[in-house]
Amino acid sequence: MSSLLRRISKSLASLIWGDEEPVLDDNQIQLIRNSWEKVEKGDLQETGLVVFKRLFEIAPYLRDRFPFGHNPESKGLRTHALGVMETVGVAVKNLDNPVILKNKLLELGQFHKPFGLTDTDYQNVGAAILWTLAAGLGEDFTPETKDAWGAAYGYIQKTMEEGSQ
Repeated sequence: MSSLLRRISKSLASLIWGDEEPVLDDNQIQLIRNSWEKVEKGDLQETGLVVFKRLFEIAPYLRDRFPFGHNPESKGLRTHALGVMETVGVAVKNLDNPVILKNKLLELGQFHKPFGLTDTDYQNVGAAILWTLAAGLGEDFTPETKDAWGAAYGYIQKTMEEGSQ
């Protein structure tokens, strides 16, 4: 792409998205959306419970952070697990709408501020989500798909941490 086309493209993007650039490239967004479509065909609540089971295996100390406990039969945990997965779905839907995505993630970070989450806590959540996606998608969780989800979660984490400041 010539430098003139790059400048025009950047100017158009600025008009559409403001100062926010798209989080991922089109291929990464498509990989994430294709894989998420498969996840959504299953039971999101059960998938969320797998995320939390894995999270509590990776970081047992986080069990105490949840007032509803870590029992998968707990109504509170089941509700939260579904909510987390629905939130991931909202993020996936808005990957090509960086202003909306950033605002939603900043709000989510602000909501989580009272819980005092650390960088390590966010990393553990990301690891649990990626592990669950890999386990659930099997061969469909290609290295490219893994990299795309990793980049997306990196942005999610960074923005939520920014919102919790």
